[in-house]
Amino acid sequence: MLWSAPAAAGDRIELGATAESAIAFARRLNPTVAAASLDFDAAFHKIGTAGVLADPTVSLEAWDVNSQGVAQRRFGVNQEIKLWGKYGLERGIAQADASAVKYQGQATVIDLVAKVVAAHGEYNAAHEAVGVSLEIKRRFDEILALLKSRYGTTSVDQQDVIKAEIEAASAEGDVARRQGEVRSAAARLNALLGRPPLASLAKPIGFRTVKTIGLSQVQQLASSANPLLALAGAQTTSAGRSKSLADLNYYPDVNLGAKYIQRRGVADTGVFQAAINLPLQYDAKDAAQRSAGAKLSAAEARNEALRLQIDGQVADTWFAVDALRKVIQIYTSRQLPPSRSSVDNARNGFQAGSSDLSLVFESERRLKAVQLDILKLKVELQSKYAELERLAGGSL
Repeated sequence: MLWSAPAAAGDRIELGATAESAIAFARRLNPTVAAASLDFDAAFHKIGTAGVLADPTVSLEAWDVNSQGVAQRRFGVNQEIKLWGKYGLERGIAQADASAVKYQGQATVIDLVAKVVAAHGEYNAAHEAVGVSLEIKRRFDEILALLKSRYGTTSVDQQDVIKAEIEAASAEGDVARRQGEVRSAAARLNALLGRPPLASLAKPIGFRTVKTIGLSQVQQLASSANPLLALAGAQTTSAGRSKSLADLNYYPDVNLGAKYIQRRGVADTGVFQAAINLPLQYDAKDAAQRSAGAKLSAAEARNEALRLQIDGQVADTWFAVDALRKVIQIYTSRQLPPSRSSVDNARNGFQAGSSDLSLVFESERRLKAVQLDILKLKVELQSKYAELERLAGGSL
């Protein structure tokens, strides 16, 4: 529950139709998410084992045992007690470790979400590519039918009929290949959702919306919400408390005890005792202190290195998203309309007998290439935007 987002919106849409429906399903049922939750559960319960008194020692002694029986019976209890705030530091270390596991789980879930978004983008693009291929096949079949009706089986211009048959067969083969890519993309998406590869998915209704957001805003979100940075901070906190605990090893602890004594013919009595351990192994304690200090410095250095790395990755990914957005706009507004016009002009010219059949096929291939290039760019944009969200620590 610590890293599960509300899934009601995703539940109202058939699974696979949108990236959000896939994300909601993955958050609930992906086994990786379940494992992360259980890891945190284990670390959380471990807090209860830290910073508590050790189990007391209960003793039973019999003294002056001879042929006349037992002269004295002693019932005792001993308890080791740590001083100087050591229990609080132990609890603090366990709490910091549990926080680290929690943030690691959040990072795992956010990484899974980014993969689901990218996979759904591929799934949507594969469906749209099938549509492109089917449309081209339909037009090629129309041209082939037109040629056959125009020339029949005569040898005149039979070469155009053969050429059209080859192009129509190629278009049909491309449809089959694109349909196979849809099934492959669905299998990859199902794997991320924790479902069998052949499980049914709804037809996608479009790419996920890519919002416009400034670089500085993303950098601020990453510095405050990125779970890997929070994980590094928790590890640094744990290392700092471990260093403080190592410093306290130079201070002694105590062992308190009490005994109840029963003796024949004499009133019962009691004994109280207090023992203090002497921390005389300074070499071992010095080594432990230096080790804890080195671990703390290493954790601080890793924290700073990770902060710089994420800051650079955010900028790198943001510029990639911005460039892809612009390229898609250019292709859509400046390449796609002329390519469509070229197809219409070539088809009209061929039907009127003023242009060659080769120009029709060439213009069709050009249009198809532009449409598929735009789909590839959109898939890359989805992947890069998902990476930007992963770095920012969640949905933008």
